[in-house]
Order: sequence, then structure tokens, then C-alpha cells
Amino acid sequence: MKLSNILCASLISVCTSSFLQAEDTSSDITQDVIGYQESAYGQLKGIVATKSSTGSKMDIDITEIPQSVSVITNDMMNTIGAQSIQNVTSYVSAVTQPYGENGDHRTNYGKLRGIGYLYKSTFLDGMKLLYAGHLIPNIDPYALERVEVLKGPASVLYGASAPGGLINMQSKTPIIEPLKEIGISYASNNNKSVFADISDVINEKTLFRLTGKYKEGDNELQDSTNKSYFFNPSLTYYIDDDSSIDVIASVAKDQIKGLGMSFSGAKSILNYHNSIADKAATIRAYLNSLSMSLTPAYDDNIRNSAATVNALNLPDDLLIGLKDKEIFEKNHKSISTVYKNNINDDLKFRSNIRVMKMDGKYNYSTPSATGLFPLLQSSSPDLTQFPLEYSEINSKLKTFATDNNLQYTAKTENAEYTSLIGIDFQYSDYDRTTTKPTQYTYDLTTRQPTSIPSASNAYTEDFNQKSFQTGLYAQSQIKTYNNFIISSSLRYDKLKQKKTDHLKNTKNSQKDNNLSGRFGLSYLFDNGITPYISYSTSFQSNIGSGFDGNTFDPSIGKQVEAGIKYKPNNLDALFTVAVFSLKEKDIVQSDPKHTGYSIQQGDAEVKGLEFNIIASPTENLNTVFSFSKMTGKEVNMANHAYEGRDLADIPDFSVRLWTDYTFPKTPIGDFKIGAGVKYIGKSKALSVDQFDLPSRPQKLYDVDEYTIVDALIGTKYNNWDISLNIYNLFDKEARLNNNSIQSAQTASRSFMFTTKYKF
Repeated sequence: MKLSNILCASLISVCTSSFLQAEDTSSDITQDVIGYQESAYGQLKGIVATKSSTGSKMDIDITEIPQSVSVITNDMMNTIGAQSIQNVTSYVSAVTQPYGENGDHRTNYGKLRGIGYLYKSTFLDGMKLLYAGHLIPNIDPYALERVEVLKGPASVLYGASAPGGLINMQSKTPIIEPLKEIGISYASNNNKSVFADISDVINEKTLFRLTGKYKEGDNELQDSTNKSYFFNPSLTYYIDDDSSIDVIASVAKDQIKGLGMSFSGAKSILNYHNSIADKAATIRAYLNSLSMSLTPAYDDNIRNSAATVNALNLPDDLLIGLKDKEIFEKNHKSISTVYKNNINDDLKFRSNIRVMKMDGKYNYSTPSATGLFPLLQSSSPDLTQFPLEYSEINSKLKTFATDNNLQYTAKTENAEYTSLIGIDFQYSDYDRTTTKPTQYTYDLTTRQPTSIPSASNAYTEDFNQKSFQTGLYAQSQIKTYNNFIISSSLRYDKLKQKKTDHLKNTKNSQKDNNLSGRFGLSYLFDNGITPYISYSTSFQSNIGSGFDGNTFDPSIGKQVEAGIKYKPNNLDALFTVAVFSLKEKDIVQSDPKHTGYSIQQGDAEVKGLEFNIIASPTENLNTVFSFSKMTGKEVNMANHAYEGRDLADIPDFSVRLWTDYTFPKTPIGDFKIGAGVKYIGKSKALSVDQFDLPSRPQKLYDVDEYTIVDALIGTKYNNWDISLNIYNLFDKEARLNNNSIQSAQTASRSFMFTTKYKF
């Protein structure tokens, strides 16, 4: 079915529902507010959220969800000066950032509970942000009302997603209370931003909101720049007292020029020459097996050349590559609708639709194995001549997503029943071309490329890929009058992938289906303590086939979690503690017997403990605290040498604390100070050892532990809101994501000065 046909059918469905539900009643959205009741879908003042929609697709208390859920409110995002989703989740337990939260901003490469990148499991307004290749939508925190983190498998609610959990972001939509805010900010590396957020009432039934931001500046690498913007107009129309529709549009662009070895404009440390020196004897033995006849003096020559590179004292902000040709760019346009109808006191209908188009290019340099081999064949290799290759990727992506559900509530003498049934559909159409790599050399002595390559006219990739996913789901919550909550959910997904390879002139397709479930049991004590236990599953589809030609099955995630949630009756706070055992089965990995192929064999196991506090003990004091301790292993591996190996990117222990206090009504306004400390323990990075020839095995590299301190000082005076955020206050340096070529580096100390004016 064509995308346009699907869109038209869905819009007709929503409009028809709206028409059928319309009556001769008027709805005055400016009516007096009798009382305030928190909603998972509405605006929230403060940092303590007690409602969530992510864990159930219903507006319920967090204590009633039998899985760990963390909510980051708009106030919290503003307080910590969050400029990316990585920043937003930086004080959430069990979220790790292999490249550091202020390093690689191309997309969210963070992991949750150690398994699965978060960009693969990111949702906006309850619908998955579909992606392909580097075309992954970046959502600026300024466009969001809140961010919810659901930990553990959640395929029963959202379909294909990582077993570690997912992120669901909620867009800003029109509000009844008029809002007019404009602002500017200036940050390190000459980064400048201008932004605005305006919401008002058009008439008694219609609200509008305009939110936008423009940002440009330099990156930490020399000669690397960034530019981005988004513009989000939205409209809310109240059809009657019981139904409404939100329309949210978005136009956005992200661009990085001058990528360097980090591919992102972030700092990195070159390791390749020292890795070669460490493996000099192994390299010589391999080359001699190819009849090279190299003498033991070869080893000393390599070590001397590596020492020459070290003597150059290359800075970690050196752009090793092509500053003017390397570009990471993506353009994003979308329109979404959210239709809500309270049919009666017991029956609610909700329908979400999103259409999105993206395009972009990714022109990058990467270390060249083709160029490295002849370099090493010399009896006296000159490691100052770093071999690189340049490629260009051009991509286009069209997506459609819709989620429709019906919620029914009933009460009996002994219990309250809430049921939800729904259907969702996702479609994506992806085109991609990749040029054949062009070889060139970067001279580390002069710190310049020896030549500027042009993109090849030949291609290594030219294909179209279409994906379809349909999911049927149902869940039930039974709240008995003796305080037990029984939650159960079931979902069936059907997926289909079609790929047309224009180079090979071939077509192939793959079909998958999967059944997911969750069962949870909770008990609500009158004092606010809620113990719970749950079992949940997830799946991720695996595109491709092995050496035998058989396509891969989905990878299945399973988790058992037990915990306690505590919402005090006399304190604005939420305490949660959870222990979990998580496993993902049938992971696709490199086939040890057939080079260039993959095999579906191997499981990942993670066990952990998490503790979270979010509290406002007084009107002027906020505190967020979390810690997590996790261990992860790989088992049932295809290569027995890797059996029992530690999972990568899992710190053994992490602790995070943020506290801020406001001194009200001082001569300079409501004066606020705040500070945060994040300790990230030791972990491992998994990568191929490029110089352990000929096998090039996978290897675990040590990643440093580190402590980052952030700080805030600000004030609200009349209509002005002025703040200064400082990140990595003590300029802590640590190596991240080590491998045989390079190491990522924590971002340096930086600041952001922000001024907002409300009128």
C-alpha cells in the first residue's frame, strides 16, 4: 500500500470519528480550573512526576507500573541545561553513554541496562521514531514537555525494541495559560543559540503553539563546526467537551562539518601507531608467511616510528581528516496528529499518526586497511603517514506510523478493571547510495592531508529497502479492593522487509512474527509503599542470512524484575529500588568459521541493582539521586574463545547526584544555585584488534572510570530568567570507547550562559 493511501485512510478514520462524536455542545477551553490533577500527558511544574503513560499507554500512577520508570520533566531539563537527550538522561540510573554525554551528538548512542543502543528504541508521543542508516531524528530537549525512560523489555507495548528498555519523549503542545518566551544563549566554542516558545488561545476551541530554536558554533575539534535548527508549530482543536485533536508539525536540520576520526567533531586520542608497535612481532610473522622476508630489525623500526609519532604530541582536538569535505547532515520534516475522545466515563479512544521524511548525506574518512597493508610491508614503515579513505553516503527515508487504542474501565464490588486493546502500524521506505572509498594519506607531521581526494564515481551500495510492521496488543489491569494490582499484557507482531539491490540487480524479502508478553503483580500499602514483581519479553528483528542461506530469527529478550516504589503521603518525592535479571537470546554475531558471514548464536545476560530518588523536600529544594550496579556476560557464543566474556559498555558501578536550592525574593530575584556529580565506574569497550594478524579477533579494551561535576548559578528577576551552567567543572579527562585505532575523550570543561524573557 502506498504511503499516501495509508495516510489518507488514517486521516479519514480520525475525521470520521470526530464527526460522529460531535454534538450540539460548546466547549469553552478558558473555563475556570476548579482543581489541579497531574496528567502524564500534560504540563507539570517541578521535577517530581508521579504519572506516566509510557509503561502502560494509559495515564496511571508510576507506582502501578510493574517495571522501573524514570520521568525527566521540563523543569529538570531546564535546570541542568540539557542540550541533548544524552544530557536529559544523565542522572538516570542504568543509562550509559559510551562516548560521553557531551561527546558524540550525532545521535543517542547510549545504552540502557547494558543491551541495545537507545536510538533504536526511541519513541515520540508514543510512536517509534523510525530511522535508517544515519537518518536518525534528533529531537532537541527544548521541543519537549517531558522524557520518560522505561527500563526492561517493552515489546508488548511498542513492538520491536531493545531488551534494555526505551525512551518515550512527549512533544510540547498548546496550553491554555498564555506563554510567550524568547531567549538567547552563548556557550563554549562560540556556540550561539536563539529560541522562542509561544502559546496562546485563538478562540474558545482552538489553541496554538510555536516552538523553535537555531544554533550554530564550533566543535571541540579544530576547524569543526555545527549548525542546527528546528521549528515546531502545533495546534489543538477541542471538538467538544470530550474530544480533541492535536496537530504537530516539525521542520529540522542537523549538520556537522569536519568530522575527524571521531566522526562527530568530538575529541579523540590516536592509538593506531602504538597498537602497531605492540604487535610488531605478530605483524612481521604474518608478513613473512606471505614471503616478505622481514628481519627482527623490522620490530625496532616500527617502534622507533611509533616513538616519532608520540614525540609530535598531537593534541586530542586535532582534526585528522578532511575538514572541508567531511559532512554529517540530515534534514527532517514531519507532521503528527493526536486524536483523543472520551466516549463516556468508561470508554476512551486515542489515535496517533505521524508522517515523516528525511534526507541527508554522510561524507566521512576512516582508517584504510587497503592503504595500511602496503605501509606495513616496508622494512621501515613510516607511521607518520596515516592511511585513510574517503566515502560519501546519500540517503532518503519516508516513514509512516500510527497507533490506535481503546481503553475500557469497569468496576465491580471487589475490583476495578482497566483494559486496553489496540493496533499499530509502521512503514518505512529507505534509499541509499555509498561511493567506493577513495584512498589518501594524512601526514601527522605537517598535520595536513597529503592530497584532497574526490568522491569516486563507482558505488559499493545502491539499494532500496522497505519495512512493514503491524502489531495487535491487549493489556489488562485489575486493581482489587484489598490493594493488589494484577497487570497482564499480550502482543502479536508481524514484520516484513523487502530489499532491492540495484548493483546486483536482486530482490529479496524476509518475514518475521513474534508474540510478546508481560505479567506483573503489585501491592499498594496505605503508607505509599508498593512492592512489585514482573516478567516481560521483547524482540528485535535481524535482517540478513547466514552462510547456509537461512534468514535470521528475531532476537528475544526476557527479564524478571522485582522492586519497591515509595510515594510518601506527606512529601513530594518518589523512591524506587529494583533488582533485575535480563537476557537476550540468539544474537547475530560474526561467524568464526566463514569469513564475511554472520551466525545467529550467542546470548547476553545482565544482572543489576538500581536505586533512584527524586524529591522536592521543600518548595525551594530539589534533589535527584541514583546509583546502579550491573554485571553482564556473553554466553553460548559461536566462538568458544569468547564464552563468558564481559559485555561492553557496562560500568561496574555508577552514582549520580544533583541538588539545587532557590533563595526566594533576594535583591536580584529568586536566586538559584545547583551542582551535580556523576561517577561512572570502570567498563570495557569491545572492538576488533586490527593489528593482531591474520585473524583480527575481537578484544575488550579498558575504559577509565571518571567523575564529572556540573554546576549552575541563576536567577529569575521579574520576567527575566538568567542562568549559567558549567559542565565538567574540574575539566576531568578520561579515555572512553578505546580501540586499536583511537580512543574517544571526555568533553572538556564548558559553559552555557542563557537569558530568557517572558512577556
